[in-house]
Amino acid sequence: MSVDREKLKALLEWYRQEVGDDLIAAIIVNREGLIMDAVSGTSGKSVEEDIVGGVSALVEPVLNRITKEFSSGSFGTGTFDTDEYRLIFCEAGAHAVFVTVLDAIAMVDPIFPVAYLTAEKISRIFDGRPVSPVIPNIISSQKDDGIERKVDKLQKITVKSGEYAFKLILGGDGAVGKTSMVHRFVEDSFKSDYKGTIGTSIMKKQCSFDDLKSSVRFVIWDLAGQTQFRRVRQTYLANAEAGILVFDVTRKETFENIRQWHDEIIKASKNISLILVGNKIDLVDERDVFHEEGEGFANELNISYIETSAKTGENINEAFKMLALQMIKRFIVTEEV
Repeated sequence: MSVDREKLKALLEWYRQEVGDDLIAAIIVNREGLIMDAVSGTSGKSVEEDIVGGVSALVEPVLNRITKEFSSGSFGTGTFDTDEYRLIFCEAGAHAVFVTVLDAIAMVDPIFPVAYLTAEKISRIFDGRPVSPVIPNIISSQKDDGIERKVDKLQKITVKSGEYAFKLILGGDGAVGKTSMVHRFVEDSFKSDYKGTIGTSIMKKQCSFDDLKSSVRFVIWDLAGQTQFRRVRQTYLANAEAGILVFDVTRKETFENIRQWHDEIIKASKNISLILVGNKIDLVDERDVFHEEGEGFANELNISYIETSAKTGENINEAFKMLALQMIKRFIVTEEV
């Protein structure tokens, strides 16, 4: 099996940066428990031998049990705590298990969505499918009360119900790529002959989370960005549960207008879950808003940030799936196994 090792290392490096100081090590192991690749939380390049030895001894007995349950398709994702560490196990396709080793006092809830998305990317790399190694900045305001710390207890992560449906709206100026993003997500297609949305269009798409035995169906309301439609937009914004704020990274004014879109949406739907998307990153030479600016503004709004290209498809599925995971995260429960 040929694996893109460079992309795998880049992915682990992104993961190390996103998790931060709580990370002791991130390890990819095969079904037999052998280490395939790893990164430590300190160096970010490779896991030192003493860390590998200590973590391997720690992981092996738990992993032996988990791999048996993985092979039967009955586990998926879980956690295990010791006196010194907190571990998250995520199945990464048919070939591997992704293990995150955290400090004992780390909160698992905010890290779990990042670990899950990383495991999905690992699976795509092993399968030879196209995938970006970039890990989006996922902000979680939820307190660490969903995944309780239980020393020497293996906990399976599940979701209370198997299927959810949410109204999703997209906000942003005209011609930032909202409609193209939706068509790329729903139909995996891109049209270069752009036509502006008149009022609103509605489409449906389901995100499946096999390891969690759950799915999210989005009813996507694509709102017109032109100012002449502002008067009627409140009707479409009302009762929305999820939303994507989109700007064009080549047009600074669309980024500057995001605050106005954010305030308008929050006014109509106070409890909505939002993410910020910088679109058109394929236009590298025309870029006018850089990653640090987008991420900094998202942090200010206390929402997650990701950059996409509707033209190439880069990070489009990740954006919607990140939002879906953010939505069902409130329904996550754990059970001892």
